[in-house]
Amino acid sequence: MSETKLSHLPQAILTLAIAAIAAATAARVAPSQPAAQAAPTFTAEQVDRGRAVYGRNCTDCHGTTLDNGEFGGAPLKGSYFRRHWASGSVAALYGKTKTTMPPDRPGQLSDQTYLDLTAFLLSQNGYAAGDKELPSDLETQQKMSLKK
Repeated sequence: MSETKLSHLPQAILTLAIAAIAAATAARVAPSQPAAQAAPTFTAEQVDRGRAVYGRNCTDCHGTTLDNGEFGGAPLKGSYFRRHWASGSVAALYGKTKTTMPPDRPGQLSDQTYLDLTAFLLSQNGYAAGDKELPSDLETQQKMSLKK
């Protein structure tokens, strides 16, 4: 081979390697089929229990109206909620709540308590209660879209 062709060989190999890595990554990242999305499910009873939990554990920071807390907690309803959660799933909201709240003892409430609190937050943001409780199964929660 001539010297000119050899000088382009490393560049060609690098280009092919980058293309191969990009293709492999795209194949792993892109799902073969989009996951079926469902609306959140929760009951009025969960909302009532969640309201009580909220009153005992959340009002100091987030306020009685979910957006007027004494200690500056993020608003939990309205446009702030939509901006932060509308593209996510119930699993993301539940997970964030469970791993970070209450701030002085994150994760210390029962799983059912976090489910009830999540149901309350959903109800305060225009999601309708139904006849099925919010499930504890994270895979099912992941399929529940918060997009309206």
